[in-house]
Amino acid sequence: MKLGEGVEAAIHCAATLASVDGNSTMPGAALAEAFGLSPSYLLKHLNMLSAARILESVPGPAGGYRLARAAERITLLDIVLAVEGREPAFRCGEIR
Repeated sequence: MKLGEGVEAAIHCAATLASVDGNSTMPGAALAEAFGLSPSYLLKHLNMLSAARILESVPGPAGGYRLARAAERITLLDIVLAVEGREPAFRCGEIR
């Protein structure tokens, strides 16, 4: 199974945000710059992570993104499902 580039970007962002102190945030533009990605491309994936309650978006001048729960409670599968969706990775052909 091959995962999309968006999954890799999402994993990098979650890992980076896990290292940020407490309730501190990082702007999406700073994350995009750190990983050499287009801000609009990364924002799409950050929004997916926010919708899945992996990240929390904080509005305002000091806003940005932070983990929505403890890093220990976020799995790689959570991130993959948030970005790739819940479609089955393969279809059973009932091979016998």
